This record gives sequence, C-alpha cells and structure tokens, in this order.
Amino acid sequence: MRVNARALASGGVLEVDVCIAGAGPAGLTLAVELERAGMTVGLLERGGEPLTGEVEGMYPSLESARASGVGGTATIWDAEVARGRYGARYAPLAAIDFEEREGFPMSGWPFSRRELDPWYERAHVLCEAGPFPYDSDTADGAVAELGEGLKTDVFRFGLGTVFTGRHRETVQRSPRVYVIEPATAVGFETVSASATELRAAHAPGCFFGVRARTYVLALGGIENARFLLQAGLGNQHDLVGRFLMDHPTARCRLEAADGVADRLHACDVRELDGRSVLRTIALPEATLARERLLNGGFFVVPALDRELRALESSHALVAAARRRRLRTVRQELRNVVAGLDAIALAAHRRLVRKAPILRPTARLSPRMGLLNTLGVGAVTGWSQLGSDPRTFDVYHVVEQAPEPERRVTLGSGRDCFGRRLAHVRFFVSDGELASLERTEHLVATELARAGLGRLKTARDLTPDGDVTAALHASVHHHLGTTRMHVDPRRGVVDANARVHGLRNVFVAGGSIFPTSGYVNPTLTIVALAARLAAHLKGVGT
Repeated sequence: MRVNARALASGGVLEVDVCIAGAGPAGLTLAVELERAGMTVGLLERGGEPLTGEVEGMYPSLESARASGVGGTATIWDAEVARGRYGARYAPLAAIDFEEREGFPMSGWPFSRRELDPWYERAHVLCEAGPFPYDSDTADGAVAELGEGLKTDVFRFGLGTVFTGRHRETVQRSPRVYVIEPATAVGFETVSASATELRAAHAPGCFFGVRARTYVLALGGIENARFLLQAGLGNQHDLVGRFLMDHPTARCRLEAADGVADRLHACDVRELDGRSVLRTIALPEATLARERLLNGGFFVVPALDRELRALESSHALVAAARRRRLRTVRQELRNVVAGLDAIALAAHRRLVRKAPILRPTARLSPRMGLLNTLGVGAVTGWSQLGSDPRTFDVYHVVEQAPEPERRVTLGSGRDCFGRRLAHVRFFVSDGELASLERTEHLVATELARAGLGRLKTARDLTPDGDVTAALHASVHHHLGTTRMHVDPRRGVVDANARVHGLRNVFVAGGSIFPTSGYVNPTLTIVALAARLAAHLKGVGT
C-alpha cells in the first residue's frame, strides 16, 4: 500500500519484518519476493528529486545517470524495444567473470556462475525476459559466421514497464508492503552490531523510524556506498566506496569485404518468438584466460556518418543563418542536402511520437521501422532492409578491473538533510587500456582471417592516438563499491550480501559485484535480489 511519508507523525515509527531502502529493480524484486512469502515490508523511496553528487575525472554528472522514484533507473531506460516502448538488454555474466583471474587482483566471486543459474532463471520470470537459454548455438538458431577465433554472446530484451508498472502496482496494492514516498534513508540506530531502527526523513527536520528484524540497502551503486560511509558502518578495512566499475565504450570501424555483410545479420536485433534478441562479437573465454584480458563485447551496427552529419548540420545551419555567417551556411548546407532523407526520417519519427494517430504512416518507408535499441541511432532492423551496408560502427564495451583508487568518497557539498554528497573519482587505468587494445587487435585479426573485412581499432580512429579521449566513459552502470567477499579484509558484504560486522544489514544491487564482466548488469542484480530474498526467508526474518 502507498504511504505518504508526510502523513507520518514526526518521530513516529513503523514496524515491519523487512525494511528495504530503495525501490529500483533490486528493491522492488526483494519486496515482490518477500511479499509472496507473506512477510511485511517497508519499502522506502526518496521520490522524484534529482540525485546529485560531485565528479572527479572523465565521468558524466551523477544527475544524468540516476533516477529516483519507484522503479528507479528503469524509469529512464532508453533502449527502444518496440515503437515507443523502452526497456533493457538482459544477459547473464559469463562463467569466467565469477572466477579469480591471474593478473587481476581482487577478481572473482565467492560462488560460481553455476550456483547463480537458478536465480538467473527466476530473474527471467521477474523481468519478463522470455526463455532463459543463452547458448549462442541454440538461442535463436542464427549463428554469425565469424571463424573459430571468435564467439557470439546473446542478449535478450525486456520492457521497463515490468518495474515501472507491474511490480510497482503489485507492491502498491499489497496490504503487506508499505511503499513510503518521499522517504530518504539517513541513518541507522545500532546496538551490539545490530541495526535496531532505520531513520528516514521526508523533509529537513521531519524524521521518522522504521523498525525491522532485517534491513536491506538497495539505493544504487553510488548511494549504497555513500550511506555506509556517512553512517560509519561496514568500513573496518577502508573498503566501502572502493573498486567502482562501469563499462567504458570505444568505437571501432569495420569496412566489410564485398558480399559478406549478410554474414553479420545475426548481429542485428532480431525477433524470436515475439521477443527481441541480439548477438555481440567477443573473444572465447579460453583466449581471455590465456591472454590475461578483461572481458568485452562488440556491438555491430551500420555506420551513420552521413545521417549524423546531416542532423548536426541542420541545427548548425539555423544558428549560422541567424548570425548571417554565410561561409558557415554554405558548409553546413552541403551536409544537409546530402542527408535530406535522414532529416525527413527524423522529423517524421518525432511527429509520429507526438501524434500516435499518424503511426500507420510509418509503413510508408521501411527505414521508419528501424528502432534505436542500442542508443546509437535508428539502426535496429537494418538486416531486413534488403540492401546491406559496407561500413559498420563496432562499439567495444569494456570490462573494468577491481581498482581500489577508483572510488566513491564523501564530498564537500551537503544535501538538504545535512549529509555530505557522494564524490566519484573515476578513470580508466593503463592496464584496462592495454587490455582494450590487445582485444581489438585480436578481434581485427580474426575478422580478417574469416574474410569479413578490415577492423579499424579505436586507436586507428583517434587522430592523436589518445584512446582515452575517444572513450565514452560511462553507460550508467555503477558497480563494485560494496563488493562481496567471504573475507572482511577483501569485501564489504559476505556471500549472502550481509554487511561484515553487522548481523542484520544487507546490501542489494550492482554495488556488491566483485567483478563486472561487460554485459548489462540488471539481470544479475535481479538474480542476486531473488537469491537474497530466499536467504532472508530461510533465516526466519
């Protein structure tokens, strides 16, 4: 049921079995699973205010990367899964991502991929992501012909409305779940290594408490660390906030050989049993282990240089005309004329989005049916157009290693409750750049050997050779800041996600990842939340 935090008397206390701070995919999953077991749950969500913070290094503003409100970041997912409908890419981490790897200190999880598989299967149900199998030979029956030195990884897609709609409605209608909003978790009361009350506030000076047998922090990869740092908990070995990981992305370029582009059709998003699947190109796990490389995957899409230049020039042309800069007008006009079809297509798409009654007109052009599933332009479905491109952009998504100096600390600014803001220090290490370049060299070699064409690497495409400057630093995956390990000297939480040194405080979300792989983390986040829910039911919370 929905509870307006403003209606709670200042100093009042709500008593439940489990208190969850944060109602994004992790928190909602926990609430849904615990509610099914008949437990009472207090689910706190801070509301729609922007999540601010401080950034040091090559990283986007934290306001652009996070969202509050019930549903969390699912409310801003932008993968266009269907016309006007948005969602996320789902894939499990690879088996090697769970292993302790030579050359990468602090790598490895306290359990194997096989142990998480049943929870991945449950996560598929919770995410409404279709059947679970991800084997590259059986997932959709369309194997890319890439040669023996490469493999393909499969992604599936699901709509964000499963979190912003179905699960949100489930908890809001349940008499056993108290959805308290706006409610910002500000601290714990503790006695003898146990939390006895979570203190929350809906406005400065307006505090209330939630008492429970068990507490779970599901605030997100930045805020979980910030909360524990602010509270002075779980940080006996100075690990809270360290080992921040994201998924930087580099762009490569594939010049396909004559008559071979159809062999890349399997790398386009395609329909299977009414659901979308996608393949990426990657190195086999044996190669990663032998070469001591971080994991990574390559998303293949048609290059859109002409279209992007036309759209950029159309905006620049208007500005130049207003300032009467005739030379600039002539320069931009050439790009616009060369890409009039792309400009018309973009304008038509905007018009259809604003006026759904015009949706049938989208059938007038096959290109109108293309989707922006990958966030790089309306290219999804290119393999169905009948004419294959010769040039492809190949986006290399990179795994980061556990690096203690890439971290979240407490900044100098404060929020309206007087708590210090999160400060993020982010960089891409020399070792990660070396792994990126070696991976791209190996993939380029294998693509050429398979007769698919020449891959220009990120370094090849960077005029001054500074690959770091060409990286897209973040895809808003905040991972690793409260990492999982059985040894409190190497992790903030144990194998069951319980904070070391506290009996009844747990953490959910990407912050508990010890290593991150390269795939989108949501499926693993939901699988871990389902696993945690089962653990909490088993210990009699």
